[in-house]
Amino acid sequence: MKLSRKKRTPPLDLGKLHEVSSESRSSGKITALSSYFSLLEKMKDEQSLNTPFVSLEALARITAARIEGYEERNILGSCPNAWGDETIRVPLPLLIALKDAWDKYRSADGSVSLGESFSIEGKGQGKSKMKGRLEQRLKEHRVRSAVEVAYLASGYTLEEPDPISLEVAIGQVAEAEELSAETVRKYHKKHSKRLREELKNEGVLKGD
Repeated sequence: MKLSRKKRTPPLDLGKLHEVSSESRSSGKITALSSYFSLLEKMKDEQSLNTPFVSLEALARITAARIEGYEERNILGSCPNAWGDETIRVPLPLLIALKDAWDKYRSADGSVSLGESFSIEGKGQGKSKMKGRLEQRLKEHRVRSAVEVAYLASGYTLEEPDPISLEVAIGQVAEAEELSAETVRKYHKKHSKRLREELKNEGVLKGD
């Protein structure tokens, strides 16, 4: 039985969706970087993250992008306007050292403090909840994006030749992520409006 598409969003450019969602392409990587930096700035404005945390996270991601071969002007162009346009040149090995120490802290399970990751303090000092806040927000965004892709792309692909309802998409993602449907629904409701705006700006969603 086919489900109604009456409440669907404007027509979808499926090719654009795949292009935007793929971080393997240069433009996709820079677009993802810009979106991520905007999220960091938003969480700073919400006081969920502070300026030092955002600064270290941004420096690590900028350094990683430069190591991967992305042009400096494109990387800097992905930064929010709030960060300004004044720059300085820093020896890359120094930035790599900061990036590696920061990434060690970010990937730790909570048993390693910031100071321990940078090898500047002993064990048990300087624990921070901000790492957990960012990881939670990224998880919410990942789940939200999975719901949107499953919902919007249905009816346009061989895997989903017939359109599905939003509730079906939520159920599919809940099963894949091993979360309750209510949790997935909450994440989607919380963050979907912003994603829809981004998709329209990127030309993925057509119409007003």
